[in-house]
Amino acid sequence: MKKKLVEKDHSSALLELRDVGKYFGGLKAVDHVNISVNEGDLHCLIGPNGAGKSTIFKMVMGVYKPTMGSIYFKNKNITNLKSWDRVRQGVSIKMQIPGVFGELTVYENMKIAAQRYYRHSELKNKILEICDLLGITHLRDEIVNNLSHGQQQWLEIGMSLASDPELLLLDEPAAGMGPEETNFTAELIRKLNQKGITILFIDHDMDFVKKIARKVTVLHFGKTFAEGSVEEIESNQDVVDIYLGKS
Repeated sequence: MKKKLVEKDHSSALLELRDVGKYFGGLKAVDHVNISVNEGDLHCLIGPNGAGKSTIFKMVMGVYKPTMGSIYFKNKNITNLKSWDRVRQGVSIKMQIPGVFGELTVYENMKIAAQRYYRHSELKNKILEICDLLGITHLRDEIVNNLSHGQQQWLEIGMSLASDPELLLLDEPAAGMGPEETNFTAELIRKLNQKGITILFIDHDMDFVKKIARKVTVLHFGKTFAEGSVEEIESNQDVVDIYLGKS
């Protein structure tokens, strides 16, 4: 039987950053940050450029080692785990700039991402399942360089799903998209969340954030500046002044 989650208990957090900092010489890119992402959350990090958002993602994925503090996933300290071990634990990421192989087909890209996790007999069905979820099954044999920017972004989200993550990190998932692609991306993220994937994402577009986020953390100069619902963040005058723009 699944253990009931207790409010304010560390076990309630799927991902937890405890007093985490990252210094580059004298620059404090992230400074004493505490963030909890509970199972099932759709949680957004916002803040001005240089606030520390991408640095936090890189620490969660093991690209950077924190200068101070600890990172916990499923109540296990993963601060010193290698990136691939974090993927095995259930963490995956889709970066802002697509890392797809443009000269290969959609199916071939998905195969590269999925083949390490599935037996050969399971591979095709898993790839088609993810493509169907993303709405790109009709593009499976298309060369990736021929896809639109949005379609390439969706493909990379699909590649990040190949490991069946419990926590998915998305770095500006709708960046560079038009209104229709942005709306589709918002609906896709909601759908993934409804299927049980906890999502932590970075974005600058508050209209997009309002479409999907249930919790927002505002970063400023590497520190946690404010946290709450979208409504609470929008009504926080200090946040309006430093990030959303003075009226």
